[in-house]
Amino acid sequence: MIELTRIKSPLENIIISLSNITNMEFAIFDTKSHLISCTPLYLKHKGKKVYRPSIEEVLYQGNVIVNKPGYMKSCIGCRFANNCPSTIEILNCIKLNNSVIGVISLTSFSKRGHDLIQNNIKNYVDILGNISKLISMFAFNEFHKDEYNLCNATIDEIININGSDLLIVDKDGRITHCSFDIQQMFSFCDLYSSSINQILSENITSWIFNSKTKCKKYVTNDTFSGTIFSNPIFVDDKISGFIIRLKSDITPKYSPSQPDYLDNIITNDSRMNKIKEKVLKIANSPSSVLITGETGTGKELIAKAIHYSSNRKDNPFVPINCANIPETLFESELFGYEEGAFTGAKKGGKIGLFELANGGTIFLDEIGELPMYLQAKLLRVLQDNTIQRLGSIQPIPIDVRTIAATNQNIEEMIVKNEFRDDLYYRLNVIPIEIPPLRDRMGDVELLSYHFLKKYSILLNKKIDSISNECMEILNNYNWPGNIRELENAIEYAVNMEEKSFISKESLPKNLVKNSYKSSNIQKKIVNEKYNLIVKTLDKNGWDVEGKKLAAEELGISLRTLYRRLNDMGLI
Repeated sequence: MIELTRIKSPLENIIISLSNITNMEFAIFDTKSHLISCTPLYLKHKGKKVYRPSIEEVLYQGNVIVNKPGYMKSCIGCRFANNCPSTIEILNCIKLNNSVIGVISLTSFSKRGHDLIQNNIKNYVDILGNISKLISMFAFNEFHKDEYNLCNATIDEIININGSDLLIVDKDGRITHCSFDIQQMFSFCDLYSSSINQILSENITSWIFNSKTKCKKYVTNDTFSGTIFSNPIFVDDKISGFIIRLKSDITPKYSPSQPDYLDNIITNDSRMNKIKEKVLKIANSPSSVLITGETGTGKELIAKAIHYSSNRKDNPFVPINCANIPETLFESELFGYEEGAFTGAKKGGKIGLFELANGGTIFLDEIGELPMYLQAKLLRVLQDNTIQRLGSIQPIPIDVRTIAATNQNIEEMIVKNEFRDDLYYRLNVIPIEIPPLRDRMGDVELLSYHFLKKYSILLNKKIDSISNECMEILNNYNWPGNIRELENAIEYAVNMEEKSFISKESLPKNLVKNSYKSSNIQKKIVNEKYNLIVKTLDKNGWDVEGKKLAAEELGISLRTLYRRLNDMGLI
């Protein structure tokens, strides 16, 4: 039998909240007619003792309406007979698995309350019935918490005894359990409250979530190279989660192992080369960096290039996608918490991602998704170089370089009061703007052959070239998904192609359909103008005197040159 006295404190909070909402009084009793919780006004008028036969009547009937308190048959023998302070009362059983565990009372001590309940009696009976169900659900969760914790601990133990690189995710991709080896493999984040999207690429997670049966796939990325086995978990014929096993390569077919991220920025574009030069200049600086650019332009690659080119490279690089963490978990994820900070907090507390990144770099991707209340806390961290765990008053000093990235217009968000201007200025100490692929069309062919080589090796295919017709299509496409979309297109083509070169027929149909010559001509003109100005400045110098000479050579005024440089984001 579940004893309601064990959850007395939460029940008091529940009925006080209900009283504030309904302007009525509430009391809860156990099956032995003992008062468990009640509102202050109920206690003042009726005290702690209750007339036992009245509770037993409810236990027998299920619910009772007392519309004339003190004058009904069930009131005979009660100390309040013929003089009850209540004007009306509804009592209802609290049941759990068809067993009664208590009684809840809704009452009023005023004529106004009596009339309100009397005129809406069915609604109040329904309300009290639903409240009874909610209390029983709460009681069930509280009393089975130990069983739940035992089940979780057992699953963790089985996973670790098995000795495999296993993790379990729910249907939304939240990691609920994982082996110690997995925690070591992905030590940059706390896997118990993180999403699988933080450790595996989007195309891999989509493959997992769309799988209805057991399946496997060979993958490679910066953090893992090997085979992924996915096994869906069915509950009532619906997928509720997945058991995932990672089998790492001993000798990977394709792996950057210890990648040089700066060299991995494949480009012939002068703007991108300027960014690479900038990366080397700022690598050892502690100043914050804000990387802007469209989705798929390689913002995280630039962030990694900064970190791994710096004197922090032997310390953690912790990437966080601000759009993937539920708002309710943001603060505990970033700053951690102490034991007992909230219901469900882990024993011993939890270290936050900023602490995990201590001595290294934290990368806040999609910073525009950070809730406003956390923007103030992040600003304090950047200003004071300290964090404070939830449930603690003790500041913890940290040494972390912050790199943020976004594809949104933060300045517009500031105008709409969606982003703090003081945080923007603190993050935007060193701005880096990555041009979209459509504005660096000279890189399309270079990147295409880079990805062709990568996926030919990975998929064990002998494809070494791209047809002229195919390359023309690639060059004429607008690339809204930028480099990520180009890589996916080449990976698809390598999968489809049966010849020794990539042909038009192997490209994604949507790409071929939306490729236009005319749009590309204008892009090439803009690109050529840009490259001409940059080359002229490289030749004459980027100082004031060099700009004067460059303007003369280009046949434009110095004022026009400055305007064009500003439009191109070069000043």
